[in-house]
Amino acid sequence: MKKHRLAGFIPCILAAIGLAAFAFVLRSETLSYRRAVEKWAERDLAARTQLASEAIREALATGDFARLRAFADARRADGMRLTVLTRAGGMFFDSDSRAVGNHASCPEVAAAREKGEGTSLRKSETSSSIMLYCARCAGDEFIVRLALPYETVVAPLRANRPVLIFAALVGASGILMVLLFMFRLVVRYRTLAREREAQERALAETRRLAEFRRDFIANVSHEIKTPLTGILGAVDMLETSGDALSEDERHELMNMLRRESTRLDALARDILSLARIERGDETGENSFAPADLADVLSSAADRVRPRAEKAGVRLVVHPADPLVAQCDSRLIEQALVNLADNALRHSASPDVEMSLSPCDGGAVFTVEDHGIGLAAADQARIFERFYRVDKSHSREQGGTGLGLAIVKHIATLHGGDAQVESEPGKGCRFTLRIKCG
Repeated sequence: MKKHRLAGFIPCILAAIGLAAFAFVLRSETLSYRRAVEKWAERDLAARTQLASEAIREALATGDFARLRAFADARRADGMRLTVLTRAGGMFFDSDSRAVGNHASCPEVAAAREKGEGTSLRKSETSSSIMLYCARCAGDEFIVRLALPYETVVAPLRANRPVLIFAALVGASGILMVLLFMFRLVVRYRTLAREREAQERALAETRRLAEFRRDFIANVSHEIKTPLTGILGAVDMLETSGDALSEDERHELMNMLRRESTRLDALARDILSLARIERGDETGENSFAPADLADVLSSAADRVRPRAEKAGVRLVVHPADPLVAQCDSRLIEQALVNLADNALRHSASPDVEMSLSPCDGGAVFTVEDHGIGLAAADQARIFERFYRVDKSHSREQGGTGLGLAIVKHIATLHGGDAQVESEPGKGCRFTLRIKCG
């Protein structure tokens, strides 16, 4: 949603950038052109002032004001004002006022004289629209000044404004294209970075799965090999020494065959069960439907109760209020049976408690015993496949090492988790959390 909103602002952002670039380029081009025009006008006016001082040098020396007026009229036709100042700063001749003689000095004249030869006064307080240039002549007795209206100087700027606007448009377009190109490069770089990260994650996941499969196959092979060795050994002894065996020895071998076959069958069933759960998670074949979790708890307890009675363990099922959840009731029941069976086999507890309670947006199943408990190191790995706290004791009890791993997987499938809390000598408390949505 945020990406769509940002995408809607992109045209506005581009338009704002384009306008800002246009204004920036137009101002830069205008200032640059203005400075060039002013520099050219200064050089031209300086040259004209120097030529004017040479042209009227003789007229100033002889006091030929008629010639001065004729020269001034010619300059005025070009838009320029001719002024001659005395060495003392007074006005000797002015083409606009037609003044002749040594008049009192004025601020404009004083500023021009103080600046000296070759100085331009542009947009000063005393001549806001006049560009001045001065040159000394006639033995430094007079200062010849030519003044040009500033409006005349910048007239080419106004005449060429359409060209400047076109140049600004071209410049802004170029800036916008560069920004767009850079933006595309950044987007492309980020896309490639995300793709590379995704590929690295996929590669790491593939390696992890490959390593997991190798370990799983190795563990399965080891777990299958143990009962098969016992079965093959018993069969071989019956075949080779069957007649020489006593009735008790024959009975013991048959019990071994039955025990190891049962363990092999349980292992095969757990492997197939785990495979079905994983396949259903990948293909969506697990059947989720509304189910009363209290009924699921009661059904799991009924399945476990005969084993508890046979082991001499008291099974306590706490009453639970109806709680409906969208789940695979068959898998939840299997997880509860696995937890209770694990407590019956390995906890050495006189009783096992099963309960159900609601939690935020879900439900919590609890299976608690008061047996030998677990060490902290074992608690961290108890849900791993084929992990056993006491391997020899577990095999004697008939465990496959997959029961709690199946519980963990079922919990994850239902958007929850499986955890254990325990202290050595005080029993274990297993919890299975699922979402009710």
